[in-house]
Amino acid sequence: MPVSKIHEPKSGPLERYVTVLETVVSAPDGLTTRDLETMLGLPKTTVNRLLSALAASDLLVSGKRRGSFILGPRLSQILQSDTAWIELASKRLLKSLAEESGETCFIVRLYGATVRSLVMESPDASVGVYVTPGHILPPHATATGKLLAAMQEPSLREAILQTELKRLTPHTIVDRAELEEEYHRIRVQGYAVENGEQVRGLFTIACPIVLMEGQAPIYALGMTGPAERMGSQPLSLLVTKLQQTAAEFANVFTPNGKKRP
Repeated sequence: MPVSKIHEPKSGPLERYVTVLETVVSAPDGLTTRDLETMLGLPKTTVNRLLSALAASDLLVSGKRRGSFILGPRLSQILQSDTAWIELASKRLLKSLAEESGETCFIVRLYGATVRSLVMESPDASVGVYVTPGHILPPHATATGKLLAAMQEPSLREAILQTELKRLTPHTIVDRAELEEEYHRIRVQGYAVENGEQVRGLFTIACPIVLMEGQAPIYALGMTGPAERMGSQPLSLLVTKLQQTAAEFANVFTPNGKKRP
């Protein structure tokens, strides 16, 4: 005879930790010990113990508000590991940017030591410039690839550059010393430019999507189009627009993110 499973109420220490995390996620500005005491109906000593353990594991960190806690980098990274929801959440912003700029816009992500395109939107089918989702972006010949490689720790950057630096056009950077100079320039200015380095006649700019200050970005936002059209526009205006949209994406991608001014 089959035995029916009895569904008991969730309880125990682990459930309390999960409940604290679920509660903090819902508060963009973070929550204090007193907030959690009131919301969860737990004594102060219990809340302090739970917060201390979660903070010790980098699942929570101190927020901007005095005595508050927000999601930590470790938990944020776990939540970002599934990109399906990120693709869905980014469609509207990406399409809006593409229509406003008249150029193809896309998002890439660093997977280990490989940069791959994640999602792309064009203003319409006539544009004819595509960055196929799943496509690998060379770290020496694309704006997004150079950007993410430049902003990683030296050891990870070295791993990223284990790939062969193939010359794809006459403008491709294949000299390692010259490439390191380019990476330095990117870190200083905060964005990357590609002008016919992967495909002749294409111009691309890229900005990082910064999810947490002090943490190397794993996402980047790119805009690409014919060099004769994009290259004729003031670069500063394109970069500013891209940076503003990248900040909006950061708010979407970060569970605790709030709209930036």
